[in-house]
Amino acid sequence: MGEIRKPSPESKKGYTFILAASSSRYTGDYDRVIEQFDQAIKADPTNPRFYAARGSARAANHQLSEAVNDLDRAISLDPGSSLAFLERGSLYAAMGEYGRAIGDFGEAIKLFPRNASAHLARSYVYLDTREYDRAIEEIDQSIKLDPLCPAGFYVRGFTYDLKGQRDQANTEYDRAIELDPDPGNAVAFVRRARSYQGKRDYDRAIQDLGQALKLEPRNALALNHRCFVRAMAGAFDDALKDCSDALQIRPRDAAILDTRAFAYLKKGLLEDALAGYDAALRIDPRKAVSLYGRGIVKRRKGDIVGGEADIAMALAIKPAVADFMARYVAN
Repeated sequence: MGEIRKPSPESKKGYTFILAASSSRYTGDYDRVIEQFDQAIKADPTNPRFYAARGSARAANHQLSEAVNDLDRAISLDPGSSLAFLERGSLYAAMGEYGRAIGDFGEAIKLFPRNASAHLARSYVYLDTREYDRAIEEIDQSIKLDPLCPAGFYVRGFTYDLKGQRDQANTEYDRAIELDPDPGNAVAFVRRARSYQGKRDYDRAIQDLGQALKLEPRNALALNHRCFVRAMAGAFDDALKDCSDALQIRPRDAAILDTRAFAYLKKGLLEDALAGYDAALRIDPRKAVSLYGRGIVKRRKGDIVGGEADIAMALAIKPAVADFMARYVAN
């Protein structure tokens, strides 16, 4: 944050609600998370960090206009907050407002030049817009600032993967794995699993996700990720069970609905895949990966015009989605 403030009694009370929200966040229970942040703001209505945190949770809960309002409020309370600009930039990026996202990430870096996270976040915008060389420049800068963070190496590996440079990608994934030799907690196990997935080492990815779920059985993120990896490995029934379990926790999560539709697509159940993508898009109509996946399904079912329309819309929202999907499923 910008100004360092001496915690008031009200602020200390607010942070107890923030801590209580942490466990709910990992299960994907964002309604509960938002309730906790509401209580934190009630306790200390002038704390910009609480508005930024609630904005992030609202964004994850698809309450985009409310999330923008919270982050605007955080910035108005503390215009020197690099974190608030980073959060708002991430929200704009998720909304496809890439120009505004780049502007906010630039402001975050201006306020805190060693903000490795802002450089990494800006790389995601360039990934989405298919500017892969510019993305790598941002990732390089992030790694320079934080050379022990596995995320930078994973994202750089993923970028090389999208460029079709598998050997370079695997070198980056290996480095990310080296930096997480003994994860110890669910978040780190999920992070390392992503790198194994990037290397197409699905058995180890599934093993790490299993360890994450032993630690946090209701971690919807880990269940969703394992659903995807198992679908890639051809274990379709196990994959669909994981997605069903995740949806028991988060029944209106577009990302989980998308993953389940993908598993149906990989299994060849086109009607189920189509219904799954429709369900995801009812929640998030601009979810590019779901639009592209639905386009593939429609084409396979013989609806060429409908399929091309969905794919064109997906590419207009996120140009890199074709490269992303090509890694996992043939058109």
